[in-house]
Amino acid sequence: MGFSVIYATAPKPHKNSNDDAAGREGNIFWLMDGATQLAPPEHGLDAAWHTRRLGAEFAALAREKPDLALMELATTAVTTVGAEFYARSGLDAAAPQNLRPFSTLVLCRLDVARRNLEYLVLCDSTLAVVSPEREETVSDGRLDANNFLAATNALLRAGKDFDSAEYKAALHGVYDSSQPLLNNDGALGAWYGVTQDAKSLGQALQGEIALAAGDNVLLMSDGFTRAVDTLGLYRKYADVLAALEEKGPFAVLDDIRAAERADAGGAKHQRSSRYDDATLLWVRI
Repeated sequence: MGFSVIYATAPKPHKNSNDDAAGREGNIFWLMDGATQLAPPEHGLDAAWHTRRLGAEFAALAREKPDLALMELATTAVTTVGAEFYARSGLDAAAPQNLRPFSTLVLCRLDVARRNLEYLVLCDSTLAVVSPEREETVSDGRLDANNFLAATNALLRAGKDFDSAEYKAALHGVYDSSQPLLNNDGALGAWYGVTQDAKSLGQALQGEIALAAGDNVLLMSDGFTRAVDTLGLYRKYADVLAALEEKGPFAVLDDIRAAERADAGGAKHQRSSRYDDATLLWVRI
């Protein structure tokens, strides 16, 4: 059993940076979707910095210690990057979350000899193992379970588009209500992401998936999965796989952008933003 890796990403149109990051070192793969603050932080260490620094640490650790357990690899990387963030920003762990970046995480190790995929998933990026015969997905649904976007979605359905004052005010309300619940173990509706403290990694979904020849592993940010769960371009990830094989990942990304443009106000397909960074790491086995 061998494998190949295809990486494709598209930042939001008219945006200088991409908050998503994905990579591979040996048989270890990762994808992160960084959370963009409503106002850029003065210290400049934003979501794009956060995901790229973590990716660099994952790569270095995977090269130096390829057999390191996924949880230990993630914990070491988050602790290192967190310490760097505090040293460079002048902030500490008591700083409000809107001054500190955070991200999702999908981290995997492929064991070719055992035909096994080990995973660690935190927040709302998605891991899928797909073939023409099967589809198995892993995604942390705690953020979506809070239904934070109910009010903003209602405004979009009513014709108050992403640029309206009403929508922007409601989006600020979403941030105000969701941030205190991030990594808050004692709160009803707590949800979890990768910040500067590795403690939240203990809340990650962890497990293993047995693989067969013909399986494909898809690591996807929510800007990519909206092709299935929001825009209705595909019914399931097996359909996404068929499109990837037929026309390639960048054509699928183009289809996502076209669907977003066709519903520029969000009245038909409610979502948090008109466009989103969209990223796929495709492991073909």
